[in-house]
Amino acid sequence: MNTACGPAGRAPRHFVSPGDILAGRYCVGAPITTNARGTFYEARHVGLGFAVCLQVLGPEVARNSLIWRRFARESKTLSALHNEHVLRVHDAGTLPSGVRYLITERLRGVDLATRLREGGPLAVGDAVDHLCQICSALSAAHRLGIVHRNVRPENIFLAQSRADQPLVKLLDFGVSLLLNEPGQFTIPGCGVISAAYLSPEQLRNPNAVDQRSDLWAAGLVLFEALIGSSPFAGFSSSQIVRVLSEGPMPLLPLASPGIPKGLARVVQQCLERDPAQRPASADELAQLLEPFSSRPGRRRERTSTVPEQPSVERAGC
Repeated sequence: MNTACGPAGRAPRHFVSPGDILAGRYCVGAPITTNARGTFYEARHVGLGFAVCLQVLGPEVARNSLIWRRFARESKTLSALHNEHVLRVHDAGTLPSGVRYLITERLRGVDLATRLREGGPLAVGDAVDHLCQICSALSAAHRLGIVHRNVRPENIFLAQSRADQPLVKLLDFGVSLLLNEPGQFTIPGCGVISAAYLSPEQLRNPNAVDQRSDLWAAGLVLFEALIGSSPFAGFSSSQIVRVLSEGPMPLLPLASPGIPKGLARVVQQCLERDPAQRPASADELAQLLEPFSSRPGRRRERTSTVPEQPSVERAGC
């Protein structure tokens, strides 16, 4: 049984504390942050010594059945994906109190939203390199029939690595759609998915989507990385819905002299209202982007699934 053991004689708690040994394997360290998804802690495998991130759902969160289901969905989805650009799951379980936890790799770095807010737009090559890594994650998910449905800068993490480029990770599969699984669920009105990254078909029916909805969001992320802000910056949710339904897309900033015309056309193709006019797959999108990468002529960084993932220290869970 998974247990959280504190000092001798102390009863199990809803939350863990630094020094606790979780599941007999993980020594809990300092808390990192608390948000709507739970409390995150630094932790370390007792026997092997590698750093991990511990996510624990609080009692208040756990009473919300939709968040419970989202947490369970993310745990299941991440454990099925074996790609270096997807957050690696080491373990999951339930405390004696009934509260669930998730053990993932520990990342150090910053999410793309923070990077853009603090540092402005990326260089063309860097923006394309990052998107090609996201395409690798999406390709792995799509091959398993998983549509992410929540691709946005906040869920793209630029992890520190030994190489000269960040190792980009796609996070938050909590609202993913399993195309081969009946009885899908949505999370109405919970604010998990931003309207600014929803495809037109996703706005009409969150469950009537396929992998091309993720490519729409990927196009928006690339726009934002190149320009420094979303094409919908300053728009209300209702204005965004109106534009996606009938108005012209606000893509004029792509005409900037610093952005190759061919790259602008790729972004525009991702943002076609008709899914059939978008790239057919994440692999196809990566191929279209490759000529604009920082290393043109070389294939994008390892795509598809990999049997083993490198151990990466990270500080964004």
